[in-house]
Amino acid sequence: MKFTNCWKNMIYVNKKSADSFFVKNFEKNGTNFKFVDENTDFIENSKNNIYITPENNTFVHRCPATEIYRCCNYYVVDMMEGCPFDCTYCILQEYLNHIFIKVFSDTKKVKEEILALAKKGKYRLGTGELSDSLAYDHILNLTDFFIPIVNKLENIQFEFKTKSANITKLFNYNPKNILISWSLNPEEIIKTEEYYTAGLSERIEAAGKCADYGYKVCFHFDPLIYYKNFEKGYSDLLRRLFDRIPEDSVEYISISTFRFMPNLLETVRNRFEHSTLLQSSYVKSLDGKMRYFKTLRTYMLRFITSKIKSEWQNVFIYYCMEHESIWKKLLGYDPGERKEFEKNFPFFHQNGQL
Repeated sequence: MKFTNCWKNMIYVNKKSADSFFVKNFEKNGTNFKFVDENTDFIENSKNNIYITPENNTFVHRCPATEIYRCCNYYVVDMMEGCPFDCTYCILQEYLNHIFIKVFSDTKKVKEEILALAKKGKYRLGTGELSDSLAYDHILNLTDFFIPIVNKLENIQFEFKTKSANITKLFNYNPKNILISWSLNPEEIIKTEEYYTAGLSERIEAAGKCADYGYKVCFHFDPLIYYKNFEKGYSDLLRRLFDRIPEDSVEYISISTFRFMPNLLETVRNRFEHSTLLQSSYVKSLDGKMRYFKTLRTYMLRFITSKIKSEWQNVFIYYCMEHESIWKKLLGYDPGERKEFEKNFPFFHQNGQL
């Protein structure tokens, strides 16, 4: 059974968050909300519900990884947990104990942690690990919070990752230090595996509008999903992307195949019995996650990489959490670990800096 999502949101605010950035915006914009006490048991566990909480958290941290697979040293800021979309492969099904959207109201601490990171050096930072960065931007106004902070910092490049086309508020700002990125899959995969998300045409057009405005855009082919029409589906996707997006607007592209902790597949069987994910075979990899067999994985990565390079020769492509042997075989080099890896990104070559 799938979650229903009619986008009629109920917003609950912990009374201790009464003076927060969010409440001020709700009152300014005429957004309905309800104050509640510490007990959240009465809140329906629905993707349509948003809960603003004063809970403490470590907001800015390095993206988790293992030493076995190459990691790009990306940092994330987790100010929100939960997503209104319902992708069959989403790890949040196993990671979170709730499906309502939890939003942390301590914006002062979030800002402090971002500024502290900037003082340590040059970093790529973004949202979208435990939520979609823009899906609820028209309600939560997080671009209004993050962008003014980041655009005063020379050491931070900030990325909003999304599967939405909710970009209206982005055009109120200078795109200086901001990247907007989209996770992409063929239309048939979006329809069968990425419920409630924007369609492929909507995502590409949103990316095009952001590029036209002056934002650098990124694309994440992650997870690549193998299915009967893999070659045709991804070829058609890329052709549409090439036709709308100018190469010099693309900051980078990440590619990686579907991978998951073993217990996720049982959840997929229970919730999405017709999922394409159930039609493939998997093997446990070195980090304990299940992946396609290496021969198939290598084929998929090579196919997408060669298609992109045939049109966009100068765009930086990287593999997310892949073994050094894959890098050497398909790209001809080993990017190294974390800080060595990240030196390949365009951000670390701006103004002749490395």
